[in-house]
Amino acid sequence: MAAPFSEFVGNKRLLWIAQEWDKYADELAEWAMEHLVNRRDVWGQYTVREGEVGFVTLPIPERRGTGSDMVTMQKLRRHFSGRAASHLISLHSISDHETCKWFAIDIDLHDPTVMNADELAANNLAAALGWARRLREQLFDPCVIDTNGRGGFHLVVLLDKEYPLADVYDFVSDLRSDYEKYDLPRKPEIFPPRREVVEGSLPYPLRVPGRHHTFPHYSRVWNFDGMGENDWLEGAEAIEAILALRPAELRVSLSVRKIARTLIKKKQEVKRKPKVCVDLDGVLAKYESWRGPDQIGPPLPGAMEFMVSLAQIADIIIFTTRCSSDHFGDHSTLVSPGRLKIRVIDWLEKYNFPYSDVYVGQGKPHALAFIDDRAVNCSPQKDPDAFTKALADARALISPRSAKETRDRGKVARDAAAEKLRGPKAKRPRPAAPDRVPAKR
Repeated sequence: MAAPFSEFVGNKRLLWIAQEWDKYADELAEWAMEHLVNRRDVWGQYTVREGEVGFVTLPIPERRGTGSDMVTMQKLRRHFSGRAASHLISLHSISDHETCKWFAIDIDLHDPTVMNADELAANNLAAALGWARRLREQLFDPCVIDTNGRGGFHLVVLLDKEYPLADVYDFVSDLRSDYEKYDLPRKPEIFPPRREVVEGSLPYPLRVPGRHHTFPHYSRVWNFDGMGENDWLEGAEAIEAILALRPAELRVSLSVRKIARTLIKKKQEVKRKPKVCVDLDGVLAKYESWRGPDQIGPPLPGAMEFMVSLAQIADIIIFTTRCSSDHFGDHSTLVSPGRLKIRVIDWLEKYNFPYSDVYVGQGKPHALAFIDDRAVNCSPQKDPDAFTKALADARALISPRSAKETRDRGKVARDAAAEKLRGPKAKRPRPAAPDRVPAKR
């Protein structure tokens, strides 16, 4: 087997850059999972057959939605390590519930062999930098990426949360509307590429930064602080700039929001499996005592079989309260939600648990049902004794000993009440006392 990056041995500079990306693969995978992955059930994969590079959307339609083939940390690490073109992937800009947490403009040079290629490349860069400056004025933190070294550029912006698809599309579409000002021959592609998603139609994804699938090139990042001395950052400097990108708030006008909400409301909803939340500690993972936010116990017996069966009828959201200070009181032991999410994802993938998403925020996500080892059921609309039972269950969680005493007292009270309802017992006549025979002396 050839050594990693053996094809770059004749180019010391490129070999050094490839090794830098490989070195940072773990950090980049965590960053991408937190900020770039809008949906995990589909992605774009590059293929190499007989020396020809191709592209395919995975998984195949028949296997989508089963929870078996997903965007994983391993796939992201392999992409950023870039040891083979077949390891490279592209990610979708739209979630399965029509939201986005990043947007991008793909300003491509489709044929770098044309006579005026240098002029076209210069126009592409001018457009990317012009739109980036406008975004910076609006307090965004745009990243201009030289994707192929031949005049193609990506302008990427991270958002601080998931925003409605229509809002994001309208914003980025308006941003590129003056493309003719930069002498571009056509409107550049944008991500998200559509304002709304039609059922059965999957919009195309965007290639993740890193190694190029065809050319001997790694992503370079424009240095807005270079002052003309070092315009492009490469290797570790480019990676550090990517990791330091600041997610920003998307500000859109009220009228745009109202139009977007109206269209989304009118759109027929796509039939999907219901969402079910499953608690991590005590349900899937063994939990005995708090050992730190990063320490997750081994899987409990039967947990895998349960999750495989549940995944056939529902989309599973794994949730945990490990980021809540109320959970353990010591703020010094807290980890960021993003890092905790990566830790939980690593644990799930290590043991091959099926799941759709991981929720580590405050409160609880929207779901049809919650499966939790410390849940207390209370349905007073269906059960008139629901509050009494819920109170007893809550006391059992808070203090098992006092709860037992409460249950015992409650049983005595219920028995007494039942006896009272039955009425007084009929008095039975006492049997006559036997005649006493004097004892013989």
